[in-house]
Amino acid sequence: MKKAQRFVLFYSYILISISIFLSFFLIIFPDSIQVLIDWTFWATIILFMFTVQEFHRFAKDGKRSDLSDIVAIFFFFFVILFLSKDMMTSIMGAFSIYLWFGIYELKDYPVLNKILIISLVTYNIIFIAGIISTYLSNPFFLNTTFAFSFWIILGLGFILFGRKYIIVWRFMSPEYLTLFLYIIAWLAVAFIDQYTPFKFIRYGPLNLINFNLLEFFLNIYFILILVNWLVYFISGPILDKMLGIKRVKNDTLVSLVNDVKERMEIKGKVKVGFGKYPILNAMAYGSIFDKRIAIIAEDYNEIPEDEMKGIIAHELAHSKGKHTLILTLITSLDLVIRMILGIPATIYDYTFGNPSIPLLGFILLNLGIYIILYIFVRYLEGKADLKSKKIGYTKELAKALYNLESFYATGREIGLNTMLLCDEKINKDNQLLNYMETAQYLHNSMIRPSRSSLLGNILNSHPPSYFRLAALLDDKLKPMKEAILPFLCLRKKTRKKYTEKFRIADNEFKKLANQKFMELFEISSVSTYLSGLKRKELFKYEIGNDYMYKNKITNEIIVGKLEDVEFVDDICDPDRYIVIEQESNQRKSLESSQFTEKRIIFNGTYFMDKNSPLKLQELKINEDKKNGVVNFLDKENNLISKEIKEKKEIGKLKLPLSVDIINDFYNSVIFFKERGVLKITKCTSITPAMKLDDFSLEFQDIESTLKNDYKLTELIIKPKNVYLIISKTKSFRMSEFKILKWLKQNEIRTLISLKKPVNNVEIGYLLDIKLGEVNDESIPINKENDNEEFLLIRNIFKKEVKIPYKTIDYLSFECNTGTVSKKSETSLINKFGYKIMKKLKPDKIFYLNKV
Repeated sequence: MKKAQRFVLFYSYILISISIFLSFFLIIFPDSIQVLIDWTFWATIILFMFTVQEFHRFAKDGKRSDLSDIVAIFFFFFVILFLSKDMMTSIMGAFSIYLWFGIYELKDYPVLNKILIISLVTYNIIFIAGIISTYLSNPFFLNTTFAFSFWIILGLGFILFGRKYIIVWRFMSPEYLTLFLYIIAWLAVAFIDQYTPFKFIRYGPLNLINFNLLEFFLNIYFILILVNWLVYFISGPILDKMLGIKRVKNDTLVSLVNDVKERMEIKGKVKVGFGKYPILNAMAYGSIFDKRIAIIAEDYNEIPEDEMKGIIAHELAHSKGKHTLILTLITSLDLVIRMILGIPATIYDYTFGNPSIPLLGFILLNLGIYIILYIFVRYLEGKADLKSKKIGYTKELAKALYNLESFYATGREIGLNTMLLCDEKINKDNQLLNYMETAQYLHNSMIRPSRSSLLGNILNSHPPSYFRLAALLDDKLKPMKEAILPFLCLRKKTRKKYTEKFRIADNEFKKLANQKFMELFEISSVSTYLSGLKRKELFKYEIGNDYMYKNKITNEIIVGKLEDVEFVDDICDPDRYIVIEQESNQRKSLESSQFTEKRIIFNGTYFMDKNSPLKLQELKINEDKKNGVVNFLDKENNLISKEIKEKKEIGKLKLPLSVDIINDFYNSVIFFKERGVLKITKCTSITPAMKLDDFSLEFQDIESTLKNDYKLTELIIKPKNVYLIISKTKSFRMSEFKILKWLKQNEIRTLISLKKPVNNVEIGYLLDIKLGEVNDESIPINKENDNEEFLLIRNIFKKEVKIPYKTIDYLSFECNTGTVSKKSETSLINKFGYKIMKKLKPDKIFYLNKV
């Protein structure tokens, strides 16, 4: 879109918004005093001003700011809240409106676009129902659509993706699927009662004083208990039909199941089925009279026999423990308690009945019940793992868990990898990267799981894989503790406690993962292989610098110079920091995964606030190696000390980046972002000063003699990492071409992210660039010539790959300088974002004055 068109849109937005605003005041809100004392009105006005600023930035630069989406969502939310005064309608409305733009923006991402369509339809249906309910002052329509929202999502998923939409979600399990069948059966009951002449169901609590046997049998709770047990007994054939499970005729697989069944001491026949889906998994289901197990894979012949035994053992342990029967008993007990207390049985009873509690209260009550049920389901999963372990399938199941975790790869946090919903198959190189990253993720999570990982697993039916591995490979974690550990480990103190307990399990996992990785990819030496991938280039801007390292487990602090990085034969933790310790001058080898690091510059200048430069003189560590002190000198040579305490993270020291890092900028290439365009410039002059306001830098465009001076306080500097987002418009093509040309000439290792759900990352070195006409911005991008525009790279696996330019999302690479942008071109909301980042991660950004 051309600049003139963007400004027409901008001014149109302002005029239309003001017109609507005045119309509402004159027609809907004649009593302006009431409006002026409404806090949601003022929140809407403030958010509107933010949107004007963000829109103006887009009109000028042709690109939105990083936080513009968040501003838009909050603005839509407060507009609807101001008009409706209904929180649920406002949330759904905000996302409904935003998703229209999101679908357009992500139209080149096939799988993600379909998932957004499912969300868009669901949110819009609930939003429209909310408007109707608000207008009629009757919550029935909102409650009904909210009650059926899950089925809207499920139905659209089936339409767009087929059965695999259910299978590939990580939170699915036989127990959950049985509960869903129960809800489907209830819907049939509700439909008969609500929309046919047969009005036989009695709603409301059981009347124990005037007990009537007929009313008891016709009571909704009793009917649901019957439905619950009916579903339990017929769930086997229904799930087979629902998921497309076919009986297995392979004698080898049937024999494997029977061997494990005998060791599990399960009596009776177990029916073996197979579901063809792009993932490795299995499930045991059916009643105690109809035991079934289904293997889910692309081809079960490709699953190693030992891993297959581990998977079968876990699933048959569910059958042995009668876990589905136990859950049926629990849900029946829940219904009995609800019947006595008069609590609606389901969201559908709430919708069609006459509840005495508000919707939000009912949702919170059911959330509490769900958490208890969720913990119990995880407890049963832990029991199944323990049973598999007791009959001798520890390593087999552990290897299968590593395999399964690698399938989800980057989607493990949300429980879905979008590659599982597409037809393209992962290639061997990307599969190797997934297995490598997964091994390191599982190892690092056993040392110290991140809060995002713990929260990301919150909906999954199984405990996080790293806790399951810890329970399997050692005896320190019991099933109930395993079930609640994700909640407990949200506390840092608890995480550290269990890190120490998991050492043995972690070492066992490392042996197992290395064996699996080396066998699968036919690699004899991990260290030699990683050297061949030029992995050391990842550390080239860190080698030679001083760092303060802190052990994640013991809190031991080591200060020294990173001399080198070496590789060992361990795919879980392949990197070893070779450090020359400052105090002893001894050479130490540190396992990179066990340490956090913070760069320090001795005699470097640090601005702890705007006008107080301090020189870092020394860093003393006590004999216990866990506490110490950092000594600075101010401009009058007064000693200023800051303590390092064992119980504090290194980041709590609040040590920002030293301005001495900017010395590396002199006569070097800098990536300067101006009006949304990333340009290659050179820093031609640096003027240090004791006051930040006097500290200045001079930049020159690399292809001209034009120079510009800036004060350091006028700039935002992000060291090291550079991101080039590929635009859809021609106006940015020239600047993109110049950076691509520079990457090619300097043979810079580059990560290329593609708009694909699978095989969506290439890492390598540019060999050729074909972008057609890049000089004339008046020439529109010709869609017919898209295939003629491409990048040719030699990837780290030494293969030449041709990448169509239209499929590229962004490129990222490292340099010894970084990205520079002007504060004057940054929106107010983005400035707040940078201030927060500066507060939380002061070593990641230069942002040296007030907003």
